[in-house]
Amino acid sequence: MFALFRKAYRDLTQRRVRSLLTLGAIAIGVAGIVAIVSTAQNLTRAQAAAYQNTSQADITFWVWNAPPKTERALLDISNVAAAELRNNYFTKCKWNGEYRDVYVWGIQDFSDQQINQIRLLDNLPKPGEFVAETSVRELFPVRVGDTISCRARDGSSQTLTLAGFATSPNYPSATILNWATVYANASDVQKLLGISGANQALLKVQDLAKLNDTAREAARLFNRRSVEHAAPTLRDPNNYLGKRELDALFLLLTVFSIVGLVTSGFLVANTLAAMTTEQIGEIGVVKAIGGTRWQVLTIYIIAAILYGIIGTLIGIAFGALASWRLLLYIGSLLNLDVAFSISSEGVALGAGVGIGVTIIGGLIPSLAGTGIRVKDALEAYGITSTYGQGRVDRLMQRWVALPPLAAMSLRNLARRKTRSLITTLVIAVAVAASLAAQSTSTSVDAAIDGLFQTYRADAWASFDQWVGTNFAGNLRAADGVQAVEVWSIGDAWVSDPIPHIAPVRARLWGVPATTTMYIPQLVEGRWYRADETDGVVISTDLQQELKLRAGDFINVEIGKAQRNFKIVGVVIDNSIFLGSTVAGKVFVPEDLVEKMQQREGWATFFAFSFDAHDPASVEKRLGEMQAKFRQYQMGTDSAYREVAGAKEQSRILSLALYAMSLIIGAIGALGVLNTLTLNVLERRREIGVLRSIGAANENLVQVFLTEGLALGLGGWVIGILIGYPMGQLLINLMQSILFHINYIFSAQMILASLLFALVLSIAASLIPALGAARLRVSQVLRYE
Repeated sequence: MFALFRKAYRDLTQRRVRSLLTLGAIAIGVAGIVAIVSTAQNLTRAQAAAYQNTSQADITFWVWNAPPKTERALLDISNVAAAELRNNYFTKCKWNGEYRDVYVWGIQDFSDQQINQIRLLDNLPKPGEFVAETSVRELFPVRVGDTISCRARDGSSQTLTLAGFATSPNYPSATILNWATVYANASDVQKLLGISGANQALLKVQDLAKLNDTAREAARLFNRRSVEHAAPTLRDPNNYLGKRELDALFLLLTVFSIVGLVTSGFLVANTLAAMTTEQIGEIGVVKAIGGTRWQVLTIYIIAAILYGIIGTLIGIAFGALASWRLLLYIGSLLNLDVAFSISSEGVALGAGVGIGVTIIGGLIPSLAGTGIRVKDALEAYGITSTYGQGRVDRLMQRWVALPPLAAMSLRNLARRKTRSLITTLVIAVAVAASLAAQSTSTSVDAAIDGLFQTYRADAWASFDQWVGTNFAGNLRAADGVQAVEVWSIGDAWVSDPIPHIAPVRARLWGVPATTTMYIPQLVEGRWYRADETDGVVISTDLQQELKLRAGDFINVEIGKAQRNFKIVGVVIDNSIFLGSTVAGKVFVPEDLVEKMQQREGWATFFAFSFDAHDPASVEKRLGEMQAKFRQYQMGTDSAYREVAGAKEQSRILSLALYAMSLIIGAIGALGVLNTLTLNVLERRREIGVLRSIGAANENLVQVFLTEGLALGLGGWVIGILIGYPMGQLLINLMQSILFHINYIFSAQMILASLLFALVLSIAASLIPALGAARLRVSQVLRYE
C-alpha cells in the first residue's frame, strides 16, 4: 500500500501546474462552505451578545410629551424589568455646508443607560453638544468640533456641536440607512420637538411570554395619565435587525458554493482522466507483471484523496480568512462587534463535501482508465486509433471554410472529446452563474424601482397631535402641492379567523378607496370600493404567511378593536426592507381605520404629490411646508429617500452575487487553463513538427487560443440554457425570504455573458499558448 501511495504522490508532484490548478478549484468550493457556516454562526452569536449587552427594548411606545414621572410609574408594572423615556426626531441639519438627513436621539442620562445602550468613544456630550454614530464618517467627512444647524418642528433652527462619537448595535451603519444617527441630551431634542417631555417609552420585560399583557398594561397606564400614545412595537427575539437580508445572503452564498464544488469535481475528473490517459503504457506494464485492476485503481483513488485532503486544508484556511473579512464587513454595516471563531461544523462539512466530491469526481475516469486490456495499453500511442471515424470527428473535418490553423484547432478538440466536454461544461457553469447573478441583481433593483410605479406620493407628513381630516385643504393650498390624501399607517395583528391560528404582525395602511397616490399591482382580485364596509387588500408576502387567497376572510386587530374582513385583492408591494418584523401589509379603507380607532374626522398622516418630483424640488417643498405649518409640529418623509435606502440595503446582496460569479468564473478559467496545458504537454511532438516546417510563434499561439475560444463559445451556448433556470431558482429562493420579485432576463445580459466567456477563455488560454510558443524544436522532438 505504501508503494501505491508513493506512486500516486509522485504523479501529483511531477505535474505541479495541473495539480495546483485542481487544488485551487477544490479549495475555492471548500472555502465558500467554511466561510458561510462560520459567518452565519458568528453573526448569530454576535446578535445574541448585542441583545444582552445593550439590553434592547422589548416594548417600544411612541408617546407624546410624557412627563418624567411616567418612567417611575412604568417601573411599577408587573413584569417590567427596566423602563426609560427618550426623545427622537428625524430632521434636516446643515452639516459642513450641506443639508443632510439626521436622526437625533435624546438621552436623559448618558452615564445611566439601561435600555438600547450606546457606547461612547469620547467624552459625555454637554448641553448644546452631541455625539455621532461612528459610521457617519463613512457617509461624509466629519470631525470633532463640527457645528450643525437642525431644523426644529416650529421651523426655527438649533445649533449643536459635535463632541465625539459613539457605537450602537441598535441601528445599522449610516451607509445602509443613508442618514446620520446622532445622540444629544434630551433637553436639546425636546427643544427641537417643542415639548417638555418624552416622545418615546422603552420597556424591558422579565418574561417574554407575558409581553403582550405587559404592553396592554402600559397602554392602560398611559390612558389613565392622559399621555397620548400609539400602538406598541414588540421585539421578536427570533427576528433581529437585518435577519431577512442576511438569510438571503447566506442562501445565495450556499448555492454558489455548491456550484463551485460541483465544478471543482469536474476538474478533478478531467485531471485524473488526463493522468490515466498519459499513463496507459504504465498501466499496461503494471498489469503485465501481475498487478490487479484494484491495485492500479488504488493509485488513482489515492491521488483523488490527496487532491481532496490538500485542497480541503487550503480551502479551510482561505475560508477562515474569507469569513473573518466578511464578518468585519457585515459587522460594520450592522454596527456589531463580532468576535471571530472558525466553525467546527463548517470545517466538518467543508472537509466532508470537499473530499467526497473529489473522490466521486475521480472515481469515474479512474474506473474507465484502469479497465483497459494489457494488449491495448501496451500498444496505445496516446491518441485513439478510432479518431476520424465518429460523427463528431467527421463533422470537424468538414470545416474547410476556416483557415487551416483554425480548422486544425477545432479538430484537435475532437481528439479528446471527454476532456473537451468537461471543460465546456465548466465554462457553461461559469457563464450560467454570471447570468444568474446579473438577472437576480437586476430583478431586485427593478422590484425596488417598482415602488415609484406603486406609490405616486412624493412625500408624507405626520403630526404629533390630531388634526381634522379637513386640514388636507390647508395642505393642498401650499405652493407646489398638487394633491393631498388622508392616510394612516401603523401595526396590526392579522389572523385567519377559521381555523383560529396565532396572529401575525402586519403593517396596516389606511388608504382611501379612491386614492390616486397608490397604484396597486394586483395579482389576485381587485382594489376595494368606496361603498364596501368589509373589503381589504393584502400584500403577497402576507398572503404567503397566512396561506390565504382573495375571497377568504381575515381578522384584523388594531389596539382594542377587532374586526373580520374579506380579502378582495392581493397586491405586490415590496416596500418593507431592512430589519422589518412584520409579515406583510394589509390595506384597509381609511374611513374604516378611523372608525376602528374611534377617531372619525381626525388624522395624523397625509400623503402629498408635488408639481416637481426630483429630490431637490421635493425637499424644497417640504421645507416650505414645515415653515408654513410650524405651529402644528409637522414631520416629513420622502419617497425617493425610501427607495434610495432600500437600494443601499440590497447592495450587499448584489456584491455577494457578483463576487461569487467571479469565483465560479475563476474555476472556469482554471478548467480552460488545465485542459489547454494538458493539450500542450500531450502534443509536444506535433508542436515540434509544426516548428520544423516553419510555424512561427504567433501560429502556435493562434492554435491554442482558437481552441480556448471554441471551448468558451461552446460553454457560452450551454451556459445560456443553464443560466435562465438557475436565475429563476435564485429569484424563487430570494422571494421565499424577502419579497415578490419579477424575474428579468434580457438580451443585454446574454451579450454581457458572451463577453464574460470570451474574456475568461482568452485569459486562461494565454499561458499555455505562450508556453507552446516558447518550446524549442530539439526539445520537443526528443520528448517521450
